[in-house]
Amino acid sequence: MNLSFRSVKFQWHMLLMALPLSAGIAFADQTVYKCGQEITNQPNDPSQCQKLLISKPTQIEGTRVQNGQSPKTASTVSDKLVEPISIPPNNPQEVHQRNTQARTVLEDEWQKLSARHAEMVRIFNGGQPALQDGETLQNPQYKRRASEMQTQIERMARDLMALKRELSRHPSNLASVQTK
Repeated sequence: MNLSFRSVKFQWHMLLMALPLSAGIAFADQTVYKCGQEITNQPNDPSQCQKLLISKPTQIEGTRVQNGQSPKTASTVSDKLVEPISIPPNNPQEVHQRNTQARTVLEDEWQKLSARHAEMVRIFNGGQPALQDGETLQNPQYKRRASEMQTQIERMARDLMALKRELSRHPSNLASVQTK
């Protein structure tokens, strides 16, 4: 009895060890389909889906920065202490110029979006946009158009708030000018 228990235990052990290997092989050979925007291995109707060819992933080694020196082996690099890279301090004028350019771009975007938002609000007319040819107030197309306009106005308002936040992160052009 003891011998048969060991034999069964050994067989179960071998089965459990072989299961992940066979599952990996089975998953690697599965066919993958693209059905519209969905990618699946179990499509509802394979005849209406496109079969994708899946290959093993390829890993490409990156390039190393050499800084004009000859390439070093990994053993010589690991033997030395790694020195931190020194970044030269930014010129205050360059920083001021970049901040000014960023603020100018943000202000321009805010003004354009603000004008478009105001025009859209005017056209929306408080939820009653002007009727187009063949529309009535009860027409589903009119209701859908009004709903889309309201969604667009809300999106523009959120974009305006985001631009305002970005503008607040950059000092204004007058405040950033340093007096000497």
